[in-house]
Amino acid sequence: MKSAPPVSRRTILAGASAAAAASAFSFPRPALAATRTVRFTLPWLAQGNSAYTYVGRAKGFFAKRGINLEIARGFGSLAAAQAVGNGQFEFGTMLATPLILTAAQGMPLAMVATIDYESTMGVGVLSGSSVASGKDLAGKKVAAVPSSGEYPFFAPYARLAGIDPASVDMVNVDPKILERTLIDRQVDAIVGVASASLPVLMSQKQDVRWMLFSKAGLAMFGQAVATREDVIKRDPALVGAMVEGLMESLAYTLVNPDESIEIFLKEVPEISLNPNGKAFAQLGMGLSHYCTSKPEAKTHGLGWGSRALYDQMVDLVLKYLSGPNVKQPSPGVFHDEFGGTVKLTDAQWAAVDARIASFAKLMA
Repeated sequence: MKSAPPVSRRTILAGASAAAAASAFSFPRPALAATRTVRFTLPWLAQGNSAYTYVGRAKGFFAKRGINLEIARGFGSLAAAQAVGNGQFEFGTMLATPLILTAAQGMPLAMVATIDYESTMGVGVLSGSSVASGKDLAGKKVAAVPSSGEYPFFAPYARLAGIDPASVDMVNVDPKILERTLIDRQVDAIVGVASASLPVLMSQKQDVRWMLFSKAGLAMFGQAVATREDVIKRDPALVGAMVEGLMESLAYTLVNPDESIEIFLKEVPEISLNPNGKAFAQLGMGLSHYCTSKPEAKTHGLGWGSRALYDQMVDLVLKYLSGPNVKQPSPGVFHDEFGGTVKLTDAQWAAVDARIASFAKLMA
């Protein structure tokens, strides 16, 4: 039996039929007066963690709000942030850290919603490894991608774990072979983002553990929704409609994961050409749901973000990613007024948590 749909803080329109209520979420904001095309960039290729955008478009969650959504692949979170900042796209999703860094470098970016509350930056090891915690990395060979967003945070993680970063034998690798170095036992561990690396490793039947930077005190948002400051000032109704459409889409995948995967594979059929494509998408979606199912979303609604955590992230960016063109971003970069209108029930969250329990066990 299907779960009831997520509900908003406002009541679903009275008189809706049971069938309609089973597929509709909420309509707290009116549709835009005229349909408009919105250009939207992903942080990377279409994967399980971005499936909700395609599912929402297929289900009509954007169209009913007057949005014709054009989805483009990305080339990394930093590139996505820059593409939104320079006006190539009106909206996009990306890791929050590169978003903040880009804003600190002077781009007129604004964070308008939080997709998930765990960046999953950390260190991955194979099950059975002698590396049980961060302090065991001393003297070990660890692969990492120097140009990646998580790389600068490994040194502070090592110090918090109680070791000198210089005691670790770092091996710089291309991102295309990062996971392969661990699978082939060329290294003892890898530094990366679990939302990207775990689906690769698990789809290859590898038993892994992931040691999160956040568990050592480096807590950071995961994916966030960004637009430009001028878009918010000029057209807040569009921003509200876009955020709510994304959150309704995310809610649908949380409640209907199996159906959502099938919709996603139809929307992006090339994924099915890979024998592991469906499994890869399922793992990516499940892991992203683990990162979304946190107290912030449960208490305040999908898309809501914590100002305190945002300020903490800004401090981390300024401390570890500083450069000649980096300065304190404007307080107006962070917005929490657009999220929180779409909520799941307690029973729905309980079902999500039961489904994602296996991912929670992987995180150390």
